[in-house]
Amino acid sequence: MTSSPPILSLLTSLPFSHPSFQPLLTSHKPFVYPSHLPQQPLNKLLNRLNTVLLSREESVERRAALEIARGIVGQDAEGWVMTNWGKGWVGACLGHVASTSSPIISLPPYLSFLSTIVLASSQYPSFEREVIHPLMGKLSVSLLKLIERTLLDSNPEWTVLLQLLETIKTILAHSPANFRPSIPTLKPNLFNLILQLPTASHPSPLIVPFEIKQAAAGLVASLHLTAGKAQSPASWGSEIKEALAGVGRAIGGIVGDAWEEEPVRVNPPMASTGLPDLPVDPMMRLPISLDWLEGYLEVILSLLKFSTSRPVPVPVAQLTVSYISPHHHAALLAALPRIWTAGVQLLGSVALACGDHLFPHVGTILDHTVWLAERLPNTMAESQTQLLKFHHLFLTLYPSALVPAEYPTRLLRLCLTRLSPMLDSRSKSVDIGSSANGGGKRGKKRARGAEDSLVGGLEGRDGRAMGLDECAVALGSLRLTPLLHSTPLLSPSLLTFSIRLHLSLYLTLPSLPSTAFTSPSASAQLLSGVQNVLEEAVLMIEGEGGTARGWKSLIISTLKHQSNSERLAPILHPSLPAMMRPLPPLGQLHFFAKEGEEEKKERLGMGFGHLDDGEEDAQMVVESQFAALPSTSTNTNGGLYNAPTSTTAPIVVPITVAVTAAPAPAPAPAFAATPVPAPASAPAPSPAHVPAPPAAAATSTISESTFISSTTTTQNINQQSTVPLPARANTNEMDIDGEDEGIPELDSGSDDDLDDDEDDEEEE
Repeated sequence: MTSSPPILSLLTSLPFSHPSFQPLLTSHKPFVYPSHLPQQPLNKLLNRLNTVLLSREESVERRAALEIARGIVGQDAEGWVMTNWGKGWVGACLGHVASTSSPIISLPPYLSFLSTIVLASSQYPSFEREVIHPLMGKLSVSLLKLIERTLLDSNPEWTVLLQLLETIKTILAHSPANFRPSIPTLKPNLFNLILQLPTASHPSPLIVPFEIKQAAAGLVASLHLTAGKAQSPASWGSEIKEALAGVGRAIGGIVGDAWEEEPVRVNPPMASTGLPDLPVDPMMRLPISLDWLEGYLEVILSLLKFSTSRPVPVPVAQLTVSYISPHHHAALLAALPRIWTAGVQLLGSVALACGDHLFPHVGTILDHTVWLAERLPNTMAESQTQLLKFHHLFLTLYPSALVPAEYPTRLLRLCLTRLSPMLDSRSKSVDIGSSANGGGKRGKKRARGAEDSLVGGLEGRDGRAMGLDECAVALGSLRLTPLLHSTPLLSPSLLTFSIRLHLSLYLTLPSLPSTAFTSPSASAQLLSGVQNVLEEAVLMIEGEGGTARGWKSLIISTLKHQSNSERLAPILHPSLPAMMRPLPPLGQLHFFAKEGEEEKKERLGMGFGHLDDGEEDAQMVVESQFAALPSTSTNTNGGLYNAPTSTTAPIVVPITVAVTAAPAPAPAPAFAATPVPAPASAPAPSPAHVPAPPAAAATSTISESTFISSTTTTQNINQQSTVPLPARANTNEMDIDGEDEGIPELDSGSDDDLDDDEDDEEEE
């Protein structure tokens, strides 16, 4: 209190419109206990403030004085200023608001002051009973007329209207009974704003800002309070049913003459009779119906967000019923994202508002939303992101263990396919001149089709960076995946493939060039998302995936060296509680086992390729392409996946020629070894007259459990055939015809020459 007299003296000397007056009042707060202040400077300041507020002249000084009076009333913890000076101030403000000659642009300070003093009066019953209650009838009528007066303008002041709607909502919550006679006039005006309906003053509908629609919908959601404490739940139920009827009519206008409507499970309520008829022309009816749909949706969302201590009847069955048939018309594709956005917002709000009461309808909701997410084209990235966020919210409220396993399984497959833009696409064919085997007939055959790289670049399939929309979809998939991994009845093969894919992405993303993403921060965000998926997989308890395949130890060993995350510390070094944790069996401390038939079927079903998929020609292209590169004996025991394509081929392991001079290579070590140059890394002794090709040395280091390849095998293979070849456990060296390599011949491109070559090799 020692600083109050100097502040009072300073404030008394300043005009109310001075730019420093309001900051000084806000920072020092001298009017918290005004009865303890020196009375002479306090009365001097308040008398000057009272004189300005009671004057009839509209000026900058008066509007500034209103803001100062509002700040003083808000600071006063005793109600001393309001009880001594508030009666005259309220009367002056109400007279200005009720006057038709007052400029609309000057009303916001008066509305703010009235809202503040009405709310503050509830703490002082005598002032409220003597001053506020007698004025509430006139105040409610004046505010309603002010709305009508604002809407009569050809170009309404949207800022003033927004302030007016917020003020009415605040005062109505304080004294709802005084607004009950105004409901028949207020409600149509609000729906005219929400639905952008034509009126007598505006034959052509106004383009109402979204903030005004939200404020009007919030005020509509408050109107049920005027029915009284006992009748407000029933009034709330009738309000939401009326809004649902409007949604049904809007959907009917959208699907009319375009879609085959399915018989609905629950009959929608009857629409309001106050709505005008929709145009007959579908092109004129569609935008109006969409405006109605979004407007009624805002009303429903506001009703669901309204806080109430009394139970209200929520029509869950009518909110969750699907009105839209999947047989949609092509002319309405442009309207589908807006419809889906409205539906996702509605279902998410119902889930947040109703909680467990929505659980009987979870299967019906997921049946439609998962079906829709699976059939969305890749071009609708925004709708994909919204559906992924919705399912994340939905499975957070209702865990995957509580829903049928079919839906988490389908969602996990969907999330994995949405990660395909981060994978390498099919590699370009090598150039003919890049063959390292002397330019012979075999090398020319293997390089056939090198013009595909040029054609692919012209078609836009070469070097396309991952866009912002694709990154958003991938991030949404990465956020949803941990909620799906914990499904108890999830297929083990699907879970194993998902872990393989995310681990491959975790090791591949840091090596991608900066041109792979349009956003500089996209790579770091995606890498963080993949790391979070792997950490959540490690932290899963028994029964949510298990550790039978040993992938937990692999993830821990990978993240331990390549990330700074501390989330795995309790797993590696548990402190509390003290539990017996025996070491896992030696069989579990290995890398991934060879891909099984079920996992292969899952991978091919989702459209993912593999570096080992293809025929012998494609593998020889890789050998010639990597002939000049040093080999790496790093055993990451896996191969990189290709992005999903329209055609998939079975997994192909390089076969062995009938005559093999070299023995089988030794198994690769379990951990990474130091890379050595290619000529010295032949896996097996070879005859003296046949040099060991470096490419064979590079490819022979891949063990039988191939999933994550080393950095020298990140090129993709151009898949051209679906003929399955017999698989072998190990990859052996292939002999090279030394006499054939130095004889250049013309290649006619027929398959007969290839058959002749194979016959010659067998004769040798």
